[in-house]
Amino acid sequence: MSIALFMFFIAFLAVTALSADWTNQQYLSADELISGEEKTSKAPTTPQQSRALRENESSMDWSMPKTLSDTSKDPKASRAEAEAASIGAENESASTVDNATSEENATAMAETTELPPAEVALPSLGGSWSFALNDSLQRSMALTLFQKDDQLLGAGKMRVENSTIDATVSGQVYGNGTARLDIITINPIDLYMFYLNLNGEMASGDYDALSASGKSWTGDFEGVKTA
Repeated sequence: MSIALFMFFIAFLAVTALSADWTNQQYLSADELISGEEKTSKAPTTPQQSRALRENESSMDWSMPKTLSDTSKDPKASRAEAEAASIGAENESASTVDNATSEENATAMAETTELPPAEVALPSLGGSWSFALNDSLQRSMALTLFQKDDQLLGAGKMRVENSTIDATVSGQVYGNGTARLDIITINPIDLYMFYLNLNGEMASGDYDALSASGKSWTGDFEGVKTA
């Protein structure tokens, strides 16, 4: 009886060994080797296939949603819109810079092209003058004037009847063709204030006179430039 059981066990092992898939035993469990059954999926043969297999068996959902929400846009449209907005912002910034530069250039050009106010040419009184005074006495003057810009100074002599008196002169010339001369005689000390209307090398006008004793009088004169 024991010999018969031993023979039956040997026969069972032989049948089991024949039914096992020994070609892929490195990828099969012991139960699969004994049962001779193999999983339907093939074992990966390359690193790329192994990585793909691990990703597929992961519990994370790698799939993209089939549709976007009603408020979403498709990625291409969103990217195009963002690029358009960026380009618009850059163009607006460039336009602002250009406008500022144009305004600065226009201001600089206006400042450059703006002409300074025209300078009024002052009459020239420098030289020798002869004046004839008309009042209660016959008086005449011979004066030499020097001019620096609008300032006048000089010296000369006044003839009163048969007397000659030294005189000094100061004054100012104006752009409207007029001038003023303050003439002071030395002995006696008198002040003659001439108000000249100039016409080329000729002058005419009125004067006020004041003596050191307090006497005052007025008159008129005519003058001509002799040199």
